[in-house]
Formats: sequence, structure tokens, C-alpha cells
Amino acid sequence: MKEIPKCPDELPTNISNIVRNLGRLWADSNVCPHIENDIKISWDKLLSEWVDDTSLPLLIRKSSLIRGSEIIHSSGRRIIPTDNSPAQWSCNLALRGITPSIFEIREAFKNDSIPIAFANKKEEENQRKYHCSLGKYTINKNGWKLCHISAVGLNSQSIIRDIEINELKKAFLDLLSPSNYFLLPKEWGGLGETSEFIQGFLIGGRINNRT
Repeated sequence: MKEIPKCPDELPTNISNIVRNLGRLWADSNVCPHIENDIKISWDKLLSEWVDDTSLPLLIRKSSLIRGSEIIHSSGRRIIPTDNSPAQWSCNLALRGITPSIFEIREAFKNDSIPIAFANKKEEENQRKYHCSLGKYTINKNGWKLCHISAVGLNSQSIIRDIEINELKKAFLDLLSPSNYFLLPKEWGGLGETSEFIQGFLIGGRINNRT
């Protein structure tokens, strides 16, 4: 009986180059959604203020935890586990040329109006502090998938309150920053998970990754 072949560590260069070229072509396509550079800059400024304001919680994508619950980090910072909803929320606003002020962010938390989940599980309702679901801010209904350039998941198996706060801050910025994502048609969404496609997309010039 034949053995199932192991996937090679290095894939054929000619095929990798095709995937990379697809990313470049998509970035240069006139149907690729484009967030204006000044909006990206204003969002990065807002998110920097948000990170520095210790009265505001950090949104961290960790859907294995109860989304919308509140965890007190060892540093004292409040952490709210989410899925990808905050990224879709920021993308929806950025595509429409909207950047909230830090005052509006504070009010949004008071009013529980920042999405933290695509949909909430009824059995978790009493364990959540925040309940806002994605709703009108989804980009999926328009046929798009949001793809991050730098990964936003936490690789650490540590309890979230014990993870280095600077690592959580970076994960927060990577999750919400329009400089760190792009859109693909949902049917092509898997391409956005490959390093070759992302490399080509960056070369295409539509996205300038935040440094």
C-alpha cells in the first residue's frame, strides 16, 4: 500500500511566483477596494491614542474565550476577547472615509456599540460585559473577506492575563489597523492566507504595511 506523500517544505518556485503575481495583479486591479492613505494614517493615530489610554480596554482576537467578557491583565489593563468583528468594523468605517475620535471611542464603549462578535451565544450572555454584534458593519454581505497582512492571532498558550502587555498591544494594533489588512472576494479568500499572495499584494503598492 502506498504511503501518503508529505507536503514538501519548499513548493515549486514557478507556482509560488504565480501566486505572488496574483497578489500583485489584485493590488493593481481597479476593482480592489482601496482605503485612502490619509484615512489609514488617521486610524493609526487613533489606535495609538487608544493603546496609550489605559482607561480604554484592548480588543484581542481570541474566539476560544468568551467574546465580550472582560479580563483584567496583570498590568491592570482591561482586555476584551473578540473574533474578527472589530477589524470588520474599522474596515467598514475606513472604506467610507470615517475615523472616530478618541472621545467617540470612549462613548462607544459606554454605549456598548463597538462590535465584538459576529453573533453572540445565548448561553454566554451572563458572562459578557459587552454584547454588540457586527450587524450593519459586516463587509461579508458585500462579498468581501478581510485578510490581515501580519497575523493577529496569539501564538502563546499562556493565560491571556499573563501574556506580555506589549504583545497584546501589538495584537490589538494589527487587528484593527487598516494599514494591516486588505479585502478579497470571498471566493478567493484562502489566497489571502498565503505569504506569497501577501508579498505580491504589498509589491503591488496598494497596501503600505504599518511599521
